[in-house]
Amino acid sequence: MAVSGRTLQRRLEEHGTTWRAELESARIAHVEHLLRTTPKTLDSIAASSGYADARSLRRAVRRATGQTPSTQWRRQPPPSPERGMG
Repeated sequence: MAVSGRTLQRRLEEHGTTWRAELESARIAHVEHLLRTTPKTLDSIAASSGYADARSLRRAVRRATGQTPSTQWRRQPPPSPERGMG
């Protein structure tokens, strides 16, 4: 990114966020993608997403969404693509 850590921190603060919040958001998006598109176990997804274990992953998803990973993404069908008018 070619900026110092402190400069990055200030720029994130200007946008009302933090490095940790952005990292957590990226991890949750990765978890959602894996849960929707693969049959991987929560332990496997946790390991590939930067969480210590499935329990840590479940806590993070609950903080972000208020639900468990399986309830939030695995048991729900993927969103249908938007169809254009025509």
